[in-house]
Amino acid sequence: MSTYDLKSIRLEVFEAGQDKVFLVTGGKAHIGAVATFYVDHDRVSGTTVHIPGHKEQELCERLARKAALQLKVTVTVIMGIHFDSITRVQIDEIVMTAERLVDEHLNKKSE
Repeated sequence: MSTYDLKSIRLEVFEAGQDKVFLVTGGKAHIGAVATFYVDHDRVSGTTVHIPGHKEQELCERLARKAALQLKVTVTVIMGIHFDSITRVQIDEIVMTAERLVDEHLNKKSE
């Protein structure tokens, strides 16, 4: 059982040469979706894979696209956040928290 706790949402960033791996987890951590994106002539391309029954795909892809575009490197986002019996409002809070953590990391890199 995983009780809702926004403070459990974490971002870890790993370097793979010049590229980046972002691991976003929270609650009962797992791998629900993986997205890899890269910049090719001012265009962001990539792919996303999700595990059936998991809901992280859209957010995972959005964060990978954003980070690849801003950093101009290949970015893989691995995401798995699970809390039992949450509301739509709580899901929105989780999305905003994950986006904030990635934005903070990206803003720190651009300073």
